[in-house]
Amino acid sequence: MKRDYYEVLGLKKGASTEDIKKAYRKLAVKWHPDKWQQASDAEKKTAEEHFKELAEAYDVLSDDQKRARYDQFGHNAPGGFGSNGGGAGGFGGFGADFDPMDIFNAFFGGGGGRGSRSYTYTNFGGGGGNPFEGFGFGGGGFGRRSTKGADRRITIKLTLQEIAKGVTKKGKIQGEEISIPLPAGVREGQQFKMAGKGYASQYQGGQPGDLIVNIEEIPDAELMRDQNDLVYNLLLPFTTAALGGPAEVPTLDGRARINIKAGTQSGSILRLKGKGLPSAEGYGRGDLLINVLVYVPEHLSDREKKTIELLRDAECMQPTADKRESLFAKIKYLFNHH
Repeated sequence: MKRDYYEVLGLKKGASTEDIKKAYRKLAVKWHPDKWQQASDAEKKTAEEHFKELAEAYDVLSDDQKRARYDQFGHNAPGGFGSNGGGAGGFGGFGADFDPMDIFNAFFGGGGGRGSRSYTYTNFGGGGGNPFEGFGFGGGGFGRRSTKGADRRITIKLTLQEIAKGVTKKGKIQGEEISIPLPAGVREGQQFKMAGKGYASQYQGGQPGDLIVNIEEIPDAELMRDQNDLVYNLLLPFTTAALGGPAEVPTLDGRARINIKAGTQSGSILRLKGKGLPSAEGYGRGDLLINVLVYVPEHLSDREKKTIELLRDAECMQPTADKRESLFAKIKYLFNHH
């Protein structure tokens, strides 16, 4: 089972890009296999595994887009993180001819008995820059320029109904008709990458960039999103709250009728299980939370006033300490969650 990438680098979630770079540099020097040449076979193997694990963690966390997906979904992010974790060319953002051992052989004076060879790279995982800055390798005299084309970025707006079921959007990119499949449960600000659908490379033989799809939610007229739950504010007539009766609420599948119990208080939270949004991780579903608000009429006729006057001093019309405490607890819950 893969370890958490932040744990691999000895960091906490939310660490800065500079902290990630420093942690990787320090630990990669520690676990470089050349430093373990005199160790036992078991220790050599452990060092190599740590070294590859560090390269994989840095590849993801140094790239803003990959990191956002990892923070959202962990190792189970839709599309994964490339073929990380094994052999030359198996480190995601690293170039196919790049071996992470080479940069260390250069740092340690070409040790390890591997002979001389040219050192080439395309980039170090994208967003984090060269993690070996400050070790004398410089920025431009060591390696070649990436031949990959620039990324293209688009924003796709989705309704809650589309988010609930997942959707495939179609469009044209550089004259090419493409389909963009989006899974159920996506969130505002989430990004997806379609490899090779970006701008063409300006270099002969270079690969096109990627298409970066950013998700934007279209606000719903009645339902509010809270993680995978949906929230609806139900305004009830005073008479329905007091006497009970039917009420209608919106759901992702249309209108639903519910039964209001007699004596329902303003601030009560009613829950419709499973009527929220699906989990983006592929398990479970949120609920529809109905926040009850009781409407008190603002204008009364003389007859209506007299009718209510008859109830003014009735014991049942006076809130008890328990009811007051219960109501305040519900209001506090709403403030904390919304």
